[in-house]
Amino acid sequence: MFTDHQYLDRYPVQLDSKLLILGTIHPHNTGDFKIPFFYGNKNSIWNLLSDAFPKLLPKPIVLENVLSFLQHGRISLSDTIRQCRRLRHTALDTDLVPEILNYELIDQIKESQIEQILCTSGFGKNNAFRLFYEGLLGLKITPEIRAKREVLLPDSIFGRPVLVKALYSPSGSSNISFSRHPLYVANKDKYASFPNPVYTFKVDYYRTQFAVLDLQD
Repeated sequence: MFTDHQYLDRYPVQLDSKLLILGTIHPHNTGDFKIPFFYGNKNSIWNLLSDAFPKLLPKPIVLENVLSFLQHGRISLSDTIRQCRRLRHTALDTDLVPEILNYELIDQIKESQIEQILCTSGFGKNNAFRLFYEGLLGLKITPEIRAKREVLLPDSIFGRPVLVKALYSPSGSSNISFSRHPLYVANKDKYASFPNPVYTFKVDYYRTQFAVLDLQD
């Protein structure tokens, strides 16, 4: 089963964007999506950002509100894969075989004002950071990058320094990873009174990651 990306050409990186959210590729059946857009199948990242910035991205999550939020924050989205083959009928990165990478992304970043790239998956097989850093840029992930979960690219690549970070995934399956996060462990008592402590921390984490932007009401 082959999946062709439905949104890359429809929503290229905007010239005035300062931050890029970068993933792999959407699940196959886009007709089942809650919104016809990146991460529209379960709205996981949009729910997190709505809870982090409720006035800027109010619920219910609809495409018009998401696009308005992105425009306000000068945020673009893209993925590393244009076409993939799926070994099984799942949305897991490990079940993908990339056939065509999104090489157009390199020029789009150069032509934009992107200063940070937030990858929604890290260093595993077919994860966003790995495919971008090694697959598209042809660089090697070092132990230091893995430890810091980020790297500052020199201006020789995009004409300016660009910080690339590996976020903890917005998906529900990442809650176990979040529960082991040093900041959560250190502040566990702070979140204990909330109905869903790990999710509340997750919202705070995503709010912090987007702090570089002027996301004021």
